[in-house]
Amino acid sequence: MNYQKIYNNIVRRGQNRILEGYSEKHHIVPRCMGGTDEVTNLVSLTPEEHYLCHLLLVKIHPKNIRLVKAAMFMVSSNNNVKRNNKAYGWIKRQYSEYMRGPNNPQKINPIKGEQHYAFGKKLSPDHFTENGKKVLADKMLGNKNPCAGIKPWNHPRATDVTRALWKRADEIHNIWIVNNKPSYCKLYGLTMNKNYNWKDDGKEAGPFMNMVKYFRSGWVPTADIEWTQYK
Repeated sequence: MNYQKIYNNIVRRGQNRILEGYSEKHHIVPRCMGGTDEVTNLVSLTPEEHYLCHLLLVKIHPKNIRLVKAAMFMVSSNNNVKRNNKAYGWIKRQYSEYMRGPNNPQKINPIKGEQHYAFGKKLSPDHFTENGKKVLADKMLGNKNPCAGIKPWNHPRATDVTRALWKRADEIHNIWIVNNKPSYCKLYGLTMNKNYNWKDDGKEAGPFMNMVKYFRSGWVPTADIEWTQYK
């Protein structure tokens, strides 16, 4: 089978149409292979096509581990349930629709106007070039990031739901330890006393992802003075 030909046909089709509704940007030449963010190297695809293109890239370049990892994240969910391109497309559209509504963190607690860290700053002519992006990325590393060191419950994008969950961090941490440190999806189910269903619970389980990252790093709520004061 000529995987390159199939890949080229999908890209060509995407370049010669205008998609309505949800779409995803795809790098024709992957960035890990020298591709850039220039318009000429981007094409709008449906999520199903995007999924398929990443599998095709692995078929074409099977020894490129970065392409393998990118495809792996699209194919497998956090609880290692395999999904096909139809399931992937359904999930991405559901999430896109969710983020358009009032649940979008920027709409719940917007960071704009004078509150935005870039307010009043003028962009340099090369701000959006490859070099400009690198300079901007370097400025946001470590303690240079305006949100560096801010705990999740105090983060500008925290919502009433996430703050309430972090107040229960000691209880949730205990559940995590007792149950042999499960994934965030399983932890969500154990905490909420229900079976996790990726179709219905994906959005609600999101905050548990960050919490599990904290737990895995060795963070213990009751040993954190900032958390105990918050609770």
